[in-house]
Amino acid sequence: MEGLTGCVGILETGVPGPVTALRFDIDCVKVAETDSDDHLPCKEGFASTQPGLMHACGHDGHTAIGIALATWLRVNREKFCGTIKLLFQPAEEGVRGARPMAESGVLDDVDNFLGMHLSFIANSGEVVLNPTHFLCTTKLDIRYSGKPAHAGAEPHKGRNALAAAANASVQLLGIARHGEGMTRINIGELHAGEGRNVVPAHAVLKLEVRGENETINSYMVEQVEAVAKGCAMSFGVDVETEVMGEAVDLVNSPALIERLGAIAREHPSIETVIEDKVFGGSEDATILAKRVQKRGGEALFFIVGADRKAGHHQAEFDFDEKQMNTAFDLYAGMLTSLHSR
Repeated sequence: MEGLTGCVGILETGVPGPVTALRFDIDCVKVAETDSDDHLPCKEGFASTQPGLMHACGHDGHTAIGIALATWLRVNREKFCGTIKLLFQPAEEGVRGARPMAESGVLDDVDNFLGMHLSFIANSGEVVLNPTHFLCTTKLDIRYSGKPAHAGAEPHKGRNALAAAANASVQLLGIARHGEGMTRINIGELHAGEGRNVVPAHAVLKLEVRGENETINSYMVEQVEAVAKGCAMSFGVDVETEVMGEAVDLVNSPALIERLGAIAREHPSIETVIEDKVFGGSEDATILAKRVQKRGGEALFFIVGADRKAGHHQAEFDFDEKQMNTAFDLYAGMLTSLHSR
């Protein structure tokens, strides 16, 4: 792929009408897939072939839905007006892919934005029209640079980056939570040192913070940076903090919620239409959606429920594939509603 893992397909009908964008995330997760005999992907031969990597979140299902819609749109193009864009987005895990896609300008003429996730907060037969409480998040790397020295003969001449990182880890988990909303922090990786008899000169922390809104998330980021700098000063090392990814909060557009609800209530496979439900996680589709909204467009991110064998990001994850048909039908219904000639 030469480093370019995203793809955008555009159908221009040649007939005046709205512009709608649909987003499908395509990336996998750093989880080693189970090799259990009762795991359906193992039995049917579509388990991951990449060690330590698997589709443990349903993004392969999202991709399949997008490809099916592309085929359907091509066959039925004479029935539509306006322009329809299919955005196959890389790097949702780590929330790194949406920002550069948004900054490309591909959304700047879009009137309606639609995104969807399979499973997560809903089971088969359920659809959540309006997920709420999307957490803002910032993914950060903290890099400490010290000075190596002989740990036995001249330890006083070294500057211990590992010690700074270890102390920072403890202090970061103790950041006072914000009193006006939900906050999260997780340190997922710590790598440090060069050898057991060398004062460690390098250390890297990989972490994330989350907040109920941008103000609370910014508070968490500021606290992380303060702790990182304080530990650097304590141990006489240099520190660099870099933002590696981000997502924002989202309020779905009422007009699209209402339109999707009308379609969902007529679908024979949907038993329960849930108006509002707390999402409680982060999604960088919010960056794409808010870019459309800030330019006067409408945006909606919804959930199509699917039973799962294990939770998201677990080695045994597998979802009810029949719900891909439900998601396809809802997308197709929305496009028909918005773009019929």
